[in-house]
Amino acid sequence: MMFGANAGVRDEVGFLLVHQRYADHLFPGTSVLHTRLRYALLIPWLYQSLRAKRPVPKDFAQAFVDLEHGLTGRLQFKDGAGEPDGVIGGDVYPRAISQPPAYVYWTALAKWGLIGTRPDGRPWSRPDMARLLAAGSKKSLLDDDEKPLETVAWPITGMIEAPVEWNGTGKLTLELSECERAFLARKLRAVRSPTDPRESSLLSKLVGRPLTDVQHCWNDEILALAGNEAARLKRAGQAAAVSAIGRAIYAALVETLKEERDKRPQERLHREDLAEIVGQWGARAAALDFAQFLEDVGHLPAPVEAALRETLAWIRSKAKDPLPLLGVYEKAEYSRKGNRARLANNQFGVDRRMEWQADKHGCAEPLHYRWGNVKRLLRDLEGVA
Repeated sequence: MMFGANAGVRDEVGFLLVHQRYADHLFPGTSVLHTRLRYALLIPWLYQSLRAKRPVPKDFAQAFVDLEHGLTGRLQFKDGAGEPDGVIGGDVYPRAISQPPAYVYWTALAKWGLIGTRPDGRPWSRPDMARLLAAGSKKSLLDDDEKPLETVAWPITGMIEAPVEWNGTGKLTLELSECERAFLARKLRAVRSPTDPRESSLLSKLVGRPLTDVQHCWNDEILALAGNEAARLKRAGQAAAVSAIGRAIYAALVETLKEERDKRPQERLHREDLAEIVGQWGARAAALDFAQFLEDVGHLPAPVEAALRETLAWIRSKAKDPLPLLGVYEKAEYSRKGNRARLANNQFGVDRRMEWQADKHGCAEPLHYRWGNVKRLLRDLEGVA
């Protein structure tokens, strides 16, 4: 998955929906765009700075963007100083980026309690914050519901103070100080399950733990820590296995159609990979309780649900040939991609298959549920009391 909402993501059949539903539940607030945990402090500090200095910009949103851009420059690795890894926009600075840090971390700041909620319980938006900053100006400003903003409490409270170097112009780091680690550990340990506020989220249970060597979030080490989330987490792992096989089936089908229907000789790269993926993930996938899985992830588009259901039945039947799944995969892909679908039995499908190169289509892998990003974030809290 590349930097950028869905840039580079292959999700022809709809497995990414499963990824998002489980990931949002298990690791609230996280994103595949997250890099380092200190951004959860840096962004609120930017707002605090803007509020404290009270400049007179006509546009507080632009004023924040300017501060945020300056932060990227202070973090960027250059001339032997700065952060060599994890700086959002560091590779392109001083050019602007479309998804700056506040955009990337905004949901996390709300989910993790670093920015409070509106009086009506909804999260503050970034435009809301700009209007709040401007609320002390001459004219009474209103929120999206036409209610005055100057009477609303500032939503960033209880923050740890920024270090002395924050107010300078020199390089900054993404490493957390000990007091920052303790502060963020308290915040993340307080993150509750999205479906049951009485329960701690899995994310909160992993704070302070050594996770570097854990390959998947459903491995035994994490299941042992998951408590009441263990059954759901186990199903997430089984669904990830089903999706790995489904992705291999899709590639094998495209390869087959290009060879047999379009008369373009192909190597058997993905057809052979399918056998390996089934061998690796078949047993785990076959154990999935589909009814409980649907309770976990909620409503899915009918073509996507059908593709998942038929894939599971195919796995349990121990079939070898994926062609009987062509119809259900074709419908699922067409429902998502329309005339960009490769499995379609029309000229658009032929054209898309001509563009497809088997060796450029990566081998199938299970859904990761952002585990790599979660580990990277929590690495900065490893060992914290």
